[in-house]
Amino acid sequence: MKFSWIIIALFFCTTSFGQSDEEATRALKKLTFLHQLDSLKKAHPNWEITQITYSPDDSKTLHYDTNGLREIKNASQTITEKLLQKDSILEFRVSYIYLNGSKMPKNKIDSLRDEIKNKYTANVPFSELAKEYSDDPSAKNGGDLGWFPSGRMVASFESAIKAHKKDDLFFAEYVEGSREWYFVILKTHEDRKSEIITVGQIRNKKN
Repeated sequence: MKFSWIIIALFFCTTSFGQSDEEATRALKKLTFLHQLDSLKKAHPNWEITQITYSPDDSKTLHYDTNGLREIKNASQTITEKLLQKDSILEFRVSYIYLNGSKMPKNKIDSLRDEIKNKYTANVPFSELAKEYSDDPSAKNGGDLGWFPSGRMVASFESAIKAHKKDDLFFAEYVEGSREWYFVILKTHEDRKSEIITVGQIRNKKN
């Protein structure tokens, strides 16, 4: 009798507060579209269900089976994922010098930008100019921002990048309220299209 009550208690805990790996797989396998994840959360409020979007670099390394599923197991938990959406995005890569308009007047900014452009035209490496002039932490990397997706930067910055080609040196600015940001930008790469993926994820923690 005591053993029977233990079995019942274990069953209740599983159904109320968690799920088996097999249940997670079956539940995710039924999903086709991202919006269905909300219904799954409502149906199983005690399950740890999340939506995750992977960066382009991460998306390239992840592999899902023919059902769009992938499972990661370790000693503490099993993570089951279902690929639900793929999106194409535009990415940019530039190096830049940031000049802080709150620290100096506009005529000084203009003078510095012309000075930087003239030095670059005279074959001074942009990375050295960034270390000398930029107020941004990226200066230590020569001003390189790495790849970043459309929509991350302020609109005037991104618009200027879109309007230029690889190896162009140009200016951009963002002035709004107390923010006075001025930039000297070197477009180091052509724009590229990349893919991001969004998944539904269920975590099954081991006790």
